[in-house]
Amino acid sequence: MSETGKIKADNTEAASALPELRNYPSGTPAHQADLPDTERLISVYLRTLTSPQTIRTYNTEIRMFVSFLMGELGRSSLGEVTVEDLSLYRERLLKAYASATAAKKLAALRRFLTFAYMGGVTRINPEALRFFAKSPKVGQDPSYNVLTEEEFGRMLAVARAKSMRDYALLAVLAGAGLREAEVVGLKIGDFREASEGQVLLRILGKGAKIRAVPISPDLWRLVQRHVLLSKRSLTSHADARKPLFVSREGGGDKALTTRAVRYIVKKYANAAGITKAISPHSIRHTVGTNMAVNQAPLLVIQQFLGHSDPKTTMRYVRRAEELASKAYTYNTLPL
Repeated sequence: MSETGKIKADNTEAASALPELRNYPSGTPAHQADLPDTERLISVYLRTLTSPQTIRTYNTEIRMFVSFLMGELGRSSLGEVTVEDLSLYRERLLKAYASATAAKKLAALRRFLTFAYMGGVTRINPEALRFFAKSPKVGQDPSYNVLTEEEFGRMLAVARAKSMRDYALLAVLAGAGLREAEVVGLKIGDFREASEGQVLLRILGKGAKIRAVPISPDLWRLVQRHVLLSKRSLTSHADARKPLFVSREGGGDKALTTRAVRYIVKKYANAAGITKAISPHSIRHTVGTNMAVNQAPLLVIQQFLGHSDPKTTMRYVRRAEELASKAYTYNTLPL
C-alpha cells in the first residue's frame, strides 16, 4: 500500500470524529464555512491517537507547524494553508534538521493535514501533501543497526562494572525485547511467577496493548538482585507500584525517562568501543534478528516483540536471510 493510501486508511475512522464539518449548506466551499478553531482541531486529532508517546510527539510537531504558519506567514487559520506554505516549511526543516529528523516531522504533519482535509478543514488533498510535504531521502536509520553478540557482551561488561541499575536495564531491554517507552513504564510488580517456575513480565505496549513476555531464569535472578540492591522488595505491595528503573533524582520513586534510557544506551555503546550509531531500538532489532537467525517461528517473534502487523516482524526474517547469504564471512579458515 502506498504512503497516501496508508494515511487515508489510518485517518478514515479518525476523521469521523468531526462529523459536523461535513454538514455545509449546499454550494458552500468547506474552507469558507465556520470551522472549529485550531486548538480544538488539534485536540480532536490527538484524541484519535492511542500511544502517549505518539500523542506527545504529534502535539509538538503540529504546534511547530502552526507556529510557523501563523507567526511567520501570517495565516489566521489552517483553512488558509497553501501548497507554497508547505514548501516553505519543508525548506525550513531541511535547513534546520538532519534529513532523518525532518522526515519524521513531515510524516507527522502529513497525517495531521490529511485528517484536517478529510474533516473539510483544509483544501490540500493527500496527493498534494505527498508531493509538497515530501520527506527527504535518508540513509539507514541508526535504530535499525544491530549488535553482534560480542558487541552487546562488551556493553554489558562495561555497565556491570559501573552501575547495577544500568546493567539490569540493558539486560531487560535485550532479555524482553522492549521498546524504550515500555522499559521506563515497568513496575516492580509487573513480574509474576507462573507454574513450574516460569516468570512472566507484564508489558504495557504500543497502543496501550498489554502482553505477557516470558523471561529467562538468568534475567529473573538479575532483576531480583537489582531490586534488592535498590533497597526495595519484590513481595511488598507498596513497592510493587514503584518503577523498576528509577532516576537518581526524585528520592527513588521517579522513573527513568526515555531520554535517559537513550543516553544510557549510547553511553555504554561508546564505552564499549562501538562506532556505529546505537539506540535502545537497536537492541530491540538485535533481539528480533537474533531470534530469526535461531529459526524462531514468525508468530513467536511477533508475539514476543508485540507487533500488531506480521509485516513488521518480517524485517527480522529478511535480515536473518541476508546474514545467511554471507555465511562464508564467518568461515575464517585459510584456503
